[in-house]
Amino acid sequence: MTETVPQRIHRVFRDVFANRGRRSPELMAESPLDASLGLESLDFAEVVVRLEMEFGVDPFANGVPAGVRRLGDLYRLYA
Repeated sequence: MTETVPQRIHRVFRDVFANRGRRSPELMAESPLDASLGLESLDFAEVVVRLEMEFGVDPFANGVPAGVRRLGDLYRLYA
């Protein structure tokens, strides 16, 4: 069975949390992409690199695209 875009993104986030020795919170489309998620700025940088490896594209190459504030926004970016 092929993973959906949200499943692939969630896996990347869970891996980053696991690498920090932390359990991932419940990830939903409404989850904010800020410190309240439990990640620091370097963690988010790792997420971006891992997403580039996972999807083969880097929509963040020229900065954060407008309107990317929640996990659901990432779904749309990588869809």
